Amino acid sequence: MQPKDIWAELGLPNEDSRLREQIANGLPIKVLNHVASSMEMTQKSIIEALHIPPTTFLRRKKGGRLTTEESDKLYSLIEVLARSTDLFDGDRKAAVEWMTKKVPGLGHMRPIDMLDSHTNTEAVLDIITRLEYGVYS
Repeated sequence: MQPKDIWAELGLPNEDSRLREQIANGLPIKVLNHVASSMEMTQKSIIEALHIPPTTFLRRKKGGRLTTEESDKLYSLIEVLARSTDLFDGDRKAAVEWMTKKVPGLGHMRPIDMLDSHTNTEAVLDIITRLEYGVYS
């Protein structure tokens, strides 16, 4: 059985101030790798979802950390994964499937492709909230 709490699984603090500090300092590459593994996706798919060019990612791997901006996008991915996993009653596989399919309420975009900005991420989180409460329009 998969752990329900992705934050604990990734070893990230559940305290806001500590998490914000880690994001500001840049999350370790291993967090991205663990997210890819827990989503059963390739590292390439994750860096594409985060809009990180492959050559840039190679430089990050050498340094061992993402930038603040990249870490913030990874945070958004983790938050959407956590919320969608809750939506599907702890079924992470169903959550990932939902995240990688076009959603009519998001203009037929895939939620995983909408992590490029805070506004788009909020739209994904909003649709999750609507689905949780049965509000479809």
